[in-house]
Amino acid sequence: MQFKITQGINNCTIICCKANKNTDLTTAAKIFKHFPKNKKNTIIFSDLTLIDNTLIINKKIRFIAVCKNKESDINIDFYSNPFELIKNINTKKSNIDSKFFNNENILIIENAELKSVIERLELKSRPAHFEISLDSLAYNINYFRKKLKSETKLLCMVKANSYGTGNYEVACLMQIIGVDYLGVAATDEGVILRQSGIKLPVIVLTPEIENQELMIRNNLEPEIHNLRSLKAFDESCKKLGKSDYPIHIKINSGMNRQGFVADQIDELINIISKLKHVKVRSIFTHLATSDDYALEQLKRFDKISAKIKAALPYKIFRHALNSAGIIEFPQYQFDMVRLGIGMYGISEFAHKNTKIVGKLTSVITQIEKIPAGETVGYGREGIIGTMPKTIGVVPIGYADGLNRRLGKGKTYFSINNAKAPTIGNICMDLCMIDLTEINAKEGDRVEIFGNSPTATDIAKTLETISYEVFTSIAARVKRIYTISEDLI
Repeated sequence: MQFKITQGINNCTIICCKANKNTDLTTAAKIFKHFPKNKKNTIIFSDLTLIDNTLIINKKIRFIAVCKNKESDINIDFYSNPFELIKNINTKKSNIDSKFFNNENILIIENAELKSVIERLELKSRPAHFEISLDSLAYNINYFRKKLKSETKLLCMVKANSYGTGNYEVACLMQIIGVDYLGVAATDEGVILRQSGIKLPVIVLTPEIENQELMIRNNLEPEIHNLRSLKAFDESCKKLGKSDYPIHIKINSGMNRQGFVADQIDELINIISKLKHVKVRSIFTHLATSDDYALEQLKRFDKISAKIKAALPYKIFRHALNSAGIIEFPQYQFDMVRLGIGMYGISEFAHKNTKIVGKLTSVITQIEKIPAGETVGYGREGIIGTMPKTIGVVPIGYADGLNRRLGKGKTYFSINNAKAPTIGNICMDLCMIDLTEINAKEGDRVEIFGNSPTATDIAKTLETISYEVFTSIAARVKRIYTISEDLI
């Protein structure tokens, strides 16, 4: 059983799975554990035979049946056809009708009859979609996990909206498959996870002093990289009546960006020993490279962190390795590792052993044959030449995260297993592709990146890194998640 998850109207989440001979509502309803508990759970279906006795006593799920047969012992809202249900959606208002769809997780057992209901409930958006496979993400996490000692903890990075793939959906998967920590960049990112029901420990890696009380109220654990923030955080804990609140000390071993250096360690130990409201949970560092310089950093960190551990009378764990480090320097796993870009399947060092997690797609909305001698797009940069060309218009542009430097044939998109180069400049909301030698029609799906080209291919064209390609995808691009029954 495969589930597709998209955004719905009125802060709803739409979860679709296709009915087959093995489908039953009890199994399908297990998907709800992936979603915030502060939302109502609703199942829409059309086949009453899918119901079993297990669900009869479930008072937390609202059942909606679209069928003519109304014989059932379960409390079900019946609609004789999908148009009757859609009419209800169109005419009711959430503030006066409890049956209106608002702030709900809506599971739809999909068939041809309910297609129109799905279309009405899904949030309308641009044709550009970022399709994320949670199964591939889980596979990648487990690939790296197998390289760790059984006692080594795993911290997964979900900062920057999980590198553009989504916050709650990705974090919830990690909670279900059992990682030890999550890492975010800003306090607000952590608060969103807490409000969505994420219970895992969360480290805030670039905490703001002005948000310390918000951090404490949401049980978020700060990175501490200087004495000013250390003293300020202890005061914030005192104000809120906290003691032994976990903090994470960052060591500057050579990244030279943030953290305590060797000359500050004696003073740091002296101050921490006297503070009454905080307790060091971990000591960590950040690697600048994955070559011999990283080994130099790791040796420095080992020495500095060992000194702090020896001076404090309680257990402290250490971490230094990133995704590349897990593969390159397994002897320095310490007590925990931080998995980031590697689990998203776009790291060059692990691409042969991991799966593509995210695929950016759009559609061809118009096809035109342009005469010889004409040009295409702003600045007349798309030159047709001496022979006519067939071009396709694709509704995705630089406001969606498609870098403007990818125009004028610098990259290609995949359509029906063929490569269509860009032509002309990338516009804010649109781009154009050359379909002259390609069998394509309006409405065909276009792969901007995924399997071909990959995000790494795009990054090489732009002379940047795949992190930037993923995190540049705008919020207005609809995220669509898929997850299999095996992960629920």
